[in-house]
Amino acid sequence: MATGDRKIDSAIKKTTLGYQSFEKLLQKGSLSKEPSRETLPKKSHPKQKLKKELRRYRIQHKAKFTTPFHRFWFRYIYPSKELLEAKEYDKVAQFILGDLENFVSYTFEELCNEMLEERFGQKGGSYWDRRVELDILIDLPNGKKVVGECKWKNSKVCKKVFTTLQKKSSLVGFDVEYYALFSKSSFSNELLKSKPKNLLLFDLEDFKEWSEQAVYKKKEKVPYSFEF
Repeated sequence: MATGDRKIDSAIKKTTLGYQSFEKLLQKGSLSKEPSRETLPKKSHPKQKLKKELRRYRIQHKAKFTTPFHRFWFRYIYPSKELLEAKEYDKVAQFILGDLENFVSYTFEELCNEMLEERFGQKGGSYWDRRVELDILIDLPNGKKVVGECKWKNSKVCKKVFTTLQKKSSLVGFDVEYYALFSKSSFSNELLKSKPKNLLLFDLEDFKEWSEQAVYKKKEKVPYSFEF
């Protein structure tokens, strides 16, 4: 789970002590369950039979670490126990730095979700089913959705990312009110020029502004003010 596979069933199967370890981490509060919002496939007609693979299909729930520290510990420190005891600190540092971008990528996704939750005043989270995965999905009171994609890469997000997000949303039948793209390295000129009104774009400057407002709110105890 610390290295990326957050689906509970598949993660547990990778070790003989998987279930015991999972339950222990839940009890200690290091892990929390993230239920899937997927629904089981249904028959379109009472007399119709579902395909064999769909009859056997089981929804998989996920789990996540309650703090970035716990995820960091189990991703890097715990596997490096022997190296640390042998004082091989350079090797541990090399191990961490060689993979740190992957670690930060998911933390970035969590922050993106928090930002959208505050903007829309609704709880969000990731979405996955047997066909697609979405970094962010927020259900709005009017029945429509906000879907988002987060890219922690050293290249600009292009129009193709937006098109793919639209296709995935359409595949699962979501009625989308807003699409949101988050980028570490800004966006391509093509995407900026063709940006529709229902597409929200966020880069690191937006996170800087958001964090500054968070500090101001904490000091002055005033509500956030966001504009689209």
